[in-house]
Order: sequence, then structure tokens, then C-alpha cells
Amino acid sequence: MVPESDAVMRRCGRWCSLGIRLAALLVLAILCLTGLEQLALRDLLVDDTRFSGEIAAAAARHGLPPALVRAVVFQESRFDPAARGSKGEVGLMQVLPRGAVADWSRIHKHPVPSAAALCDPELNLEIGCWYLARAVAKWRNYSQRYELALAQYNAGGSRAEQWKPARLDGGVIDRITIASTREYVDKIMKRYRKYLDESKP
Repeated sequence: MVPESDAVMRRCGRWCSLGIRLAALLVLAILCLTGLEQLALRDLLVDDTRFSGEIAAAAARHGLPPALVRAVVFQESRFDPAARGSKGEVGLMQVLPRGAVADWSRIHKHPVPSAAALCDPELNLEIGCWYLARAVAKWRNYSQRYELALAQYNAGGSRAEQWKPARLDGGVIDRITIASTREYVDKIMKRYRKYLDESKP
């Protein structure tokens, strides 16, 4: 027979162990929330009026709404012209040297710019807007052409082709099977609409 004091000690040990686990979960939850708040705070500190003139000029040259380009720049680089991505993306619109940049260079019969040159806001916006405008033109008959163009900008043309709706007026975002691309398109479109609302008199 187990002495009464031993049974009490075991129960106390189990309660203490449970308390430690709950405390650890609470700390983890607080850290997660703090991380999310820091991300939101970081976004609040972004000066999204930077390069307004350059964005407006590049958007106009390629027939894009400046608010859409501005939303893409926010999502891609938070308006940091020296931003670098994990897959080699560069600059404000995070253009890929072996992707959009190579296509732009080939079609314009221009040497491929260096990564350093791609940090120039005007050149980066020129290439990024050219590339995005091509995608918008491809999906021009769809009511959600911007969503499809953004999906293509982020995940490539063949994937966007898989996600196009059966009807020209069909929805797109729910058809995107890659979570990060779905979130990317959704965030840009929300910010685009926000910028449009802000520009109303």
C-alpha cells in the first residue's frame, strides 16, 4: 500500500507538470501574437508614398493602374529598392534576373542588367511593370484579370493557367491551390482597393 504522503506527492507532481506545460503554451502563444503584432507594426512604419512619381510614370507607360503597382511594390519589397529575395529576386518589384529580367532583355535587345543595376527604382519598375502588364494583357478578357495576372507574376504562367475560372466572370482567389500565392494575391488586391479608396476625392 502506497503511503498517503506519496500519493499526494504524485498528484502534486502531475499538477505541477501540467502547470508548467500550460505556462509554456501561454508563453508560446504570447510570442506568436507578439511576432504578428511586430509584422503589423513593421507594415505601419512603411512609407508607401516613396517613389510615387516613378511608380506613376512606369504604370502609365504600361497601361497599369498606379495603385496596383504600388500595392505590388508594398507586398514585394516594402518600398526597399535594395531588397533581395531568397530565390534571387531584386529590388522594388522583386524581379528575377533569370525570369522577367531575361525576358525583358531579350525582347528589348538589351544586355541583362546586373543585380546592382536592378536596385535602381526606375529600371526595376520599368521591368516589373512591363512583366506585369504582359500578364494583365493575357488575362484581359477575364473580370478578375488582375488576380490572374498577380498569380502569374508570383507563381508563373502555367500555374495561372490551371487556376483560371471556367467562366470569364468567375472568381480566381479560391481556385489558387498554393497557399502562399493565394495569400499574395489576396493581400495585394485588398491593398489595391485600399489605395483606390484613399485616392477618391
